[in-house]
Amino acid sequence: MSNIQVGEGYVPAYQLSATPWVTSSQVTSGQGKEHNFNHVSRYLIIKNNSASSSVLTFAFTENGFKATNANFFVLSGTETFSADVRTDRVFISGSFGVSNYSLFAGLTYVPVKNFNPITGSTGFQAVG
Repeated sequence: MSNIQVGEGYVPAYQLSATPWVTSSQVTSGQGKEHNFNHVSRYLIIKNNSASSSVLTFAFTENGFKATNANFFVLSGTETFSADVRTDRVFISGSFGVSNYSLFAGLTYVPVKNFNPITGSTGFQAVG
């Protein structure tokens, strides 16, 4: 019997219930945090837990925050982002004041070592 390598395109890995990965933290204006997962995500939920004057941004590469790229998503205070997304990391930055946030990732059993990196240089457009 051969050793089967479960990769990012292995559909059954995304049909099973996900393993939870959760953090609540904060970032200040100009500060960024990188959250790395040990397995590929099935979905993400990001919530800006701060008042409406607070702005939170997130991207899937560090380069996504550069003004020349502008490949990030903006969450005003109390807004939530939820989507089925395959990734091994998320970058979160504060754009105004202090932003408290919660990040919930549902992880598959696909190890990160079997995941193709998501970068502009590997053909993924509009990520960084």
